[in-house]
Amino acid sequence: MVYLTDDRESVKFSTGMFFYFILPPIIFAAGYNLKSKNFFLNFGYISLYGFLGTFLSFITLGLLAIFLNSNGALPSDLTLTTRDCLLLACVLTATDTVAAISVIKEEKYPKLNSILFGEGVLNDAVSIVLFRTVESVGDSFGVFEGFELVWSFMYVLVISITLGIGFGLLCSILIKRTPNINKHPERETTLVIMMGYLAYVVSELLHFSGIMTIFICGVTMNHYAWYNLSIKSQQGTKLAFNVLAQGAEAFTFTYLGMTATTVGSDNWSFLFLICMLVAMMIARGASVFISSAFVYFIQCRRFGLDLKNILVTWFSGLIRGAVAFALVLQISSDNEGVLVTTTMGISLLTTLVFTNILVPFTKFIGLEETAAEKIYFELMAAQNSKQDEVFQRQVEESGLTWFHKKWLDIDEKYLKPIFGGEEEKPQQKTTWDRLWDEDDFEDTKVSNFYIYNRS
Repeated sequence: MVYLTDDRESVKFSTGMFFYFILPPIIFAAGYNLKSKNFFLNFGYISLYGFLGTFLSFITLGLLAIFLNSNGALPSDLTLTTRDCLLLACVLTATDTVAAISVIKEEKYPKLNSILFGEGVLNDAVSIVLFRTVESVGDSFGVFEGFELVWSFMYVLVISITLGIGFGLLCSILIKRTPNINKHPERETTLVIMMGYLAYVVSELLHFSGIMTIFICGVTMNHYAWYNLSIKSQQGTKLAFNVLAQGAEAFTFTYLGMTATTVGSDNWSFLFLICMLVAMMIARGASVFISSAFVYFIQCRRFGLDLKNILVTWFSGLIRGAVAFALVLQISSDNEGVLVTTTMGISLLTTLVFTNILVPFTKFIGLEETAAEKIYFELMAAQNSKQDEVFQRQVEESGLTWFHKKWLDIDEKYLKPIFGGEEEKPQQKTTWDRLWDEDDFEDTKVSNFYIYNRS
């Protein structure tokens, strides 16, 4: 329990307000503003870590939490139930990769940046689905309950994704079939916001995952609806969603800091906190390295990410933030005090410490671009052709080329004519091409001047 006054008046955080008004803008902005080309190109890695990796992390962390609970990590007068341990595992599975993608810049590491960003958002959504699935299971947990958990998880996940795609396509076709709406940017922006929020509310009312639905809805709108909007609405929606998302994140972290100074000392178990921090690092390692090794051997020792990239993926997933803190406040248990303080301590410790050593870690393992790459990206950063070249280079390096080509073929022939999307543009000259053209023009002028004088 949290106390802010001397007379021990309790102040309780409204999780309903968080999950209906604070978290949706954060997740929707993540889906709406992502680079869809890189997301779909690297979807194999994103889904590997976001789905399979998150589930492996949950299983590992849950088993370690049960082991620690049974072997003296907590005080003798405090014992967690199996349900408490699994709920804590769900909470600590939710990562916060905002700090990681601020260090791993898109213009320097486009592939790794898109993987971290996509995996981070999917991880949060999957963690929330797992949390609500475990919540629905009783205190007694056996083999049957385990199968029920897996089935419920897959069912909720598939339906939530389907709802997100449906609402995103509905918004896209509404904007495309009502061209007069382009004359009113405020109405376009309102329609995008309301359709995204409607997708979230409908999914929640039907007892599915609103977070997964609104993220997929944002991705779908980004790929189709955004290109049907007017220029003002394209700029306005991206700016508005970024402002809302950053404001929501700032509010959550402000509350987290206030709560840390007001929690009573009797709820803290520092031994259990340290043990769970180590368990979380082990679980993150299992999720990244086991899933990577699985695909590596399935694809005959080809994966596409080297050890340095995998290590950065592992380390960036150690940071816990707003989603983990909001989830733990939803736990209703006799031991909720120690669950809240453990999550809060890990969130603060990873945010303050791991975020600041992320840059030294990347330098230690040698994840730095060369001087030639720095010059190249500085010269080419503002060019659309540079993005196309980077995208094409990733296509050539990726193991998902066949799948991606099939998806592009279906998208171009059948989906974009109906729902809208980015049109094929004539290839523009790169900065290098223009420099060569200027040199050729100067040489031609000198040559003509020389011929004229000779004649």
